[in-house]
Amino acid sequence: MKNTKRIALCGMFGALSVTIMLLGSIFPFATYMYPAIAAFFILPIVYEYKEKTGFMLYLVVSILSVLLVAEKEFAFIYIFIFGLYSVFKFRMDIIKPKIVQYLLKSLFCLVMTAVCYGLLLFVFSSPVLTEDFGDFTLWLGIAFAALFTVTFLLFDFASSKMFILYRYYLRPKLIKK
Repeated sequence: MKNTKRIALCGMFGALSVTIMLLGSIFPFATYMYPAIAAFFILPIVYEYKEKTGFMLYLVVSILSVLLVAEKEFAFIYIFIFGLYSVFKFRMDIIKPKIVQYLLKSLFCLVMTAVCYGLLLFVFSSPVLTEDFGDFTLWLGIAFAALFTVTFLLFDFASSKMFILYRYYLRPKLIKK
């Protein structure tokens, strides 16, 4: 019976994540918003069933996103940045002092963004993305990295608040002992 609850909750949150990722194909103006929202659904699974189950959900949503989402940039941003971070967020949140915690989170963001866009530009070269990044200068790249890091830290703050909403409001309704 316990595994049935786990499978049902993972299936429900996985379906919500994939649906949100598919919305990115309909409304392509929010490249970073849809992967970030889809990643919120991993947090309750990691909280309830630990990182291993959260990682499995992350893998399933990642594979389905690559296969189903038309815009591969959405899928890659989910895979390398927001989805992966959601699996390990709770571990990063216990690091003390706070300044080291935020430096490590920023470093994770910068490294994974470089990996994500490096793969998108040089391995899975997309003509649209290559054209978009073709005019980037060094200063524009630095500004992009700085603004994306701020956006990532705002995502971290928002995901903490969304988790509180889940834990105290939604969890008692979904999981009855």
